[in-house]
Amino acid sequence: MDSDDDGDRRRDKFARERRDDDRFSYRRSGGGGGGYSRYDNKRPAGRREDYQVKRSRGDEGDDGFDPVRGDRNGNGAEPSSENSIYSGPLLPFKRFLTNQEDDISEEDAIKKYNEYKNEHRKFQLDRFFRAHKDEEWFRLKYKPEEAKKVKEVQLENVQKRLQIFNELKEQGQFDKFTLDFEDAEAILRMLDSVVVKLENGSEDDLKAVLAQKLDDESLADVKKENKDAAEKVEDQVKDEVKEEPNEEQEEGAIDDETDKASNKVNIHKTCSVFLRNIPPGLTYEELESTCKKYPGFLRLALTDGIAERRFYRRGWATFKRDVNIKEICWGLNAHRLRETDLNAIINRDITRRVRTNNGVAAHKQVALNDLKLAVKLTALYDKKLGLFNAADESESDREKDIRMGVDQVAASTNPLIKEIKSIVPKDTLNDISEEEAELLGVSNNGDSQSDKVRYERDDTILKALDLLIIYLRIVHSIDFYNHGHYAQEDSMPNRCGLIHVRGQPPSGASINTDENGDLIVPQKFINDFISGFNSRIDKGLIEKQYVSEEDMEKMGKKDGEKEVEAFIAINTVELAKDKWLCPLSGKKFKGPEFIRKHLQSKHEDKLEEARAEADFFNNYLADAQRPVDLEPKHMPHMSRDDHRGGGGDRGYGRERDDDRGPGGGRSSFGNGSYDRRPPFPPRHSLGGRGGGGRMFDDAPRRQPVSYRDLDAPDDIP
Repeated sequence: MDSDDDGDRRRDKFARERRDDDRFSYRRSGGGGGGYSRYDNKRPAGRREDYQVKRSRGDEGDDGFDPVRGDRNGNGAEPSSENSIYSGPLLPFKRFLTNQEDDISEEDAIKKYNEYKNEHRKFQLDRFFRAHKDEEWFRLKYKPEEAKKVKEVQLENVQKRLQIFNELKEQGQFDKFTLDFEDAEAILRMLDSVVVKLENGSEDDLKAVLAQKLDDESLADVKKENKDAAEKVEDQVKDEVKEEPNEEQEEGAIDDETDKASNKVNIHKTCSVFLRNIPPGLTYEELESTCKKYPGFLRLALTDGIAERRFYRRGWATFKRDVNIKEICWGLNAHRLRETDLNAIINRDITRRVRTNNGVAAHKQVALNDLKLAVKLTALYDKKLGLFNAADESESDREKDIRMGVDQVAASTNPLIKEIKSIVPKDTLNDISEEEAELLGVSNNGDSQSDKVRYERDDTILKALDLLIIYLRIVHSIDFYNHGHYAQEDSMPNRCGLIHVRGQPPSGASINTDENGDLIVPQKFINDFISGFNSRIDKGLIEKQYVSEEDMEKMGKKDGEKEVEAFIAINTVELAKDKWLCPLSGKKFKGPEFIRKHLQSKHEDKLEEARAEADFFNNYLADAQRPVDLEPKHMPHMSRDDHRGGGGDRGYGRERDDDRGPGGGRSSFGNGSYDRRPPFPPRHSLGGRGGGGRMFDDAPRRQPVSYRDLDAPDDIP
């Protein structure tokens, strides 16, 4: 018993020191993820719950043959990102040179830096692919089988829209209006007709929708413009203009009771909920099954991952018009998916469905330019989706023709393009070469930019242009005057929500009228408008960047057969002489050739998976607009004097070396670009109750004051 008591006393002798040491070590390592310090006002809650013991390198898994592939490419375990020199942000050239020899030549330095940049880019792309390849949005975009299904659904939607366009065109619906803002009511009726047909509504549904009163802010704007214009004419014309709005309100008006009781008049209207916070790993099926629990669910739309939001997605859940959307929104907010709140809010209706572009778009010269662009866009998007003459061509052949610059307008068999060519004068759509334009002196449209021209409308050109713009809007979901493509429109709450049209004739200080009352517009204004509009159309709808084979090789393009061989090699392990193991199945064989046969016969699906993943990765590389991680900010290099506080700028929130352990108390966002730790207290004395406290210098040091005489010569310190 005495020996035991002595042992207990010996063990307790340094108990207090050990406890103090544990607290000090824990504070240095930034334990608990919160970087707790004795000077913090509040202890972080649960700081020990997320503590994890670091595994040793020789821990389990080194000698065991787990039949789980480390990575789907057959390359074994994924390389460690932490220990790679390419895992951090790209080093600037000056910082890169600090790791090189002092006598390195300029040519060698540039060569090595270029090699470093290529390897860094290759590593980052591979790491991003491995991090996101299992997320649904990434698979739908780049995985061959799933991307093919998405394109098939898109083609079905476009073909249905083409059928609706042809039906409305045969009925003469497009002859009742022009795409000018004063025809906003007829344009809204046209949009509603398209939505009813997209929702598989009957003719009775369509009549009921067209009979109800329109409620849109664009109509109020039209009435206001008409009222302003009417004030400038005689009293008789004023009275006629004032009577027209009343006739429009009475025509086809329905009772409120009928509107509430009938679902048919609401077939073109929906209620929707906007989901702001969808985790990357949450699938469409999971979210759709949750939304289907509520009555009136129609469809769900999800965006791709957003890099600025850690690749979280956004979504819109669409319901019928007669549901209680507030209760549905509350229910979705009360439901957590994968421990994440969806942050649902009620999506507001579009109150202004007809919006205006600059009225100079109706000028003959501008309209002619727009007509050429619209024809080009029509032929291009028909080719992309495989409509008309491109229906029998493979996707690779169509992409090759577009990339090689084949004249799509001349090769198109779209009957609408043929009709347009018959409407406008001959050679109107023919472009001349840049050399011919320079020789003929029409590079600037044949006029000096200082001249002014009369504002002129050509109804023939505008009629042809309107047909093409409506075709692009209905069939391909392209808003021409907004130079935008609403690619996901069929899954959004509004399937044909808004359109941009030509506004009122231009006005301003530089635009005046002649003696006949006609508008006079500066030619420079017209040329600048055409140039800017063409640039936005090219960047937004026509131009597509391509990645060359050489660049893909530099970025690490994979060969499917080589990936299969790598997979076989990683699953062929020699245990002893004439004794080989297949880690995938756990079986032993006499030689590697037997393992190859075994994998080819029993695990052919795994080989196909390795081959398919190579195509998956190559599709990601082939996208010039591929998503990547945001480049983290690189911390400035600190010299030894900076660490001692002797000069140099110290970054905000930067800890002293004696307060930083291996973790440094920084968050998982990495590289010091984001720091959750609070700013350090200023220099002060932390004295005890009896005084005699210690001084702590945690604040950034200011630059020492210089007492140098400002009037002294520069060579005198």
